[in-house]
Amino acid sequence: MQKALVCSVCGYVHLKETAPDKCPVCGATSKAFNLKDDALKTKDDIVTVGESHKKHLPVIFTKDMQCCSDSNGQCTEIKAKVGELVHPMIPEHYITRIVFYADNEYIAHVSLTPQLKPLGSVSLNIADKKISVIAQCNIHGNWITEK
Repeated sequence: MQKALVCSVCGYVHLKETAPDKCPVCGATSKAFNLKDDALKTKDDIVTVGESHKKHLPVIFTKDMQCCSDSNGQCTEIKAKVGELVHPMIPEHYITRIVFYADNEYIAHVSLTPQLKPLGSVSLNIADKKISVIAQCNIHGNWITEK
């Protein structure tokens, strides 16, 4: 598991070493952030037999495309689906949010309800940056994949 700063109001995970002035998701001040040693689970944290990780780890797809007016019109479409296997999306157990980062900087998030599929996408000018996606499960916590 990885340690990270987590907003105590909304659960947003900040991937930098110091808290932001304001939470980009809920607007809480930097005082709302706490360092948690077990904030993020990765594919390397799988120690139990079963398929929990196959339902929680985000799968990232990227595609370069022509869409922006600057930088020669080049953008990257980032799509994320949660899990190799379908994650339950019922009121008792669901993915609440998918959060996108580029070089550990917050880009955007998709808030989900149990009625939606655990999918999200953004298109940005982010050439040559590390992409990270966090899936937030209301029961099993935060799961991160990087590309």
